[in-house]
Amino acid sequence: MEEWIIDKITEKNNKSKEEIINIINQRKAQLPDLTEDAILRMLATENGIIPIKRDYKIEEIKQKINHVNISAKIKRKFPPRTVTVKGREARVMNFVIEDQSGEIPVVTWDENYIDKIMKSRDGESISIANAYAKENPFNGIIELNLGNGSAISISQTESPKKEIEKIEYKKIAEIRDGEYANISGFITRLFSDDIYLIRCSICKKKVDVECEIHKDKALSKTLRIRGILDDGLYSSSITFFDKQAEELLELSQNQEIKSKLNDISFGLYQVNVNAKMNKFNDNYSLTARKVASINYTL
Repeated sequence: MEEWIIDKITEKNNKSKEEIINIINQRKAQLPDLTEDAILRMLATENGIIPIKRDYKIEEIKQKINHVNISAKIKRKFPPRTVTVKGREARVMNFVIEDQSGEIPVVTWDENYIDKIMKSRDGESISIANAYAKENPFNGIIELNLGNGSAISISQTESPKKEIEKIEYKKIAEIRDGEYANISGFITRLFSDDIYLIRCSICKKKVDVECEIHKDKALSKTLRIRGILDDGLYSSSITFFDKQAEELLELSQNQEIKSKLNDISFGLYQVNVNAKMNKFNDNYSLTARKVASINYTL
């Protein structure tokens, strides 16, 4: 439940928070088909409290919330899929946005929004207004949903190299868990095995052949290139997904991916990364967010 609404109701009625929660529970017993959030909204309306739309950081979206405004960047897009709802076909699209605090999946059924997202590039800025967050019933993950009253705006960003230059430069040894940083270093090795990450298009779980829960459903395939980044003092594993992998390999649509892996090794690159602690070996693994080559002479 949204705490700010409870605070407003307690203030207006000179009641304690516990008393308001008791009222909500009583209404819930009388109206079992309504959620607690719906009952809280009902009380807010009865008390003349108009729900406000506020700006959120992604890390703050941990439960059901309505009227969410957020500014972030598009991290990854999944192809739209066609589903049948109540006997009618409709398209739905999932994509992931991120800010400095984290990332969150977004779902839209609106054709206009789907077209806008499909035309966008990973890394572009997106502003979302009047969305709502709820839990995905299949995997329990909180997702942001675009409803009829939502709006989005997408703006192009600067070139990857200029955008990277705005982030602090660090050595691999200086990076901490969850931190974003720029690293200049050599890619000393790229691995040619498992270059695609296969997921269920419904619950997003990793699969080999098919999802155990959603059998016969479409699978999504994400390009994933893993390698070693060396900054001259230390080295670390690094993973490039989708757009970053394509930028690294400078792929054309018909080019064989594996043929490029050997060519790219020992190149000098400027990479914006996110660090995560590997729980199996207590080392940090890096995920590339932006990548740009550096011209140099020996």
